[in-house]
Amino acid sequence: MNKQRMIALVRHFGPSVLLCLLGLLLALNPDSASGFIGTVLGWCLTAAGIVVILSALGVPGGQVGKILAGLVCVAAGVWMLRNPLALVRSLGRFVGILLTIRGVQELLASRTGGGKGLSAALTVVGLVLVLLPMTTSRLVFSLCGLVVLAMGIVSFAERLKQWRGDSGDGNIIDAL
Repeated sequence: MNKQRMIALVRHFGPSVLLCLLGLLLALNPDSASGFIGTVLGWCLTAAGIVVILSALGVPGGQVGKILAGLVCVAAGVWMLRNPLALVRSLGRFVGILLTIRGVQELLASRTGGGKGLSAALTVVGLVLVLLPMTTSRLVFSLCGLVVLAMGIVSFAERLKQWRGDSGDGNIIDAL
């Protein structure tokens, strides 16, 4: 196989193969996505804190509030870099608490059977998030991985069909 043909194959099928690999990674190792997001957020917070501190130092008159805010951002960023999965755990619990409170409020205020059922379901989802935040995160990232994998497989099949020249739809003008 010559070099030009190989480059054409990679350009044509590369995006689909990358989608399939990303889908497999998310489906089989969902913590890597959570850790990656936590690490990126940690670097962003650290960099933002440093920029805020440097900008406050460049202004005469002592910007104590900006310097303190920058230090808080740097501290939060370093904490996120050291514990990237803590974000998922904390956010999961926080959202679970909010959902549980809202579900109980709706359950007490609801007058219909359907409303009580939906509020009870909301309360249960909130409690699951409070008790199992990491499991919920893993489930969400695994499901996203399966969707991305399916998109990659469909894309690969369509590109394979195009590569072989079987467009299947034909030219409408030729059909007339």
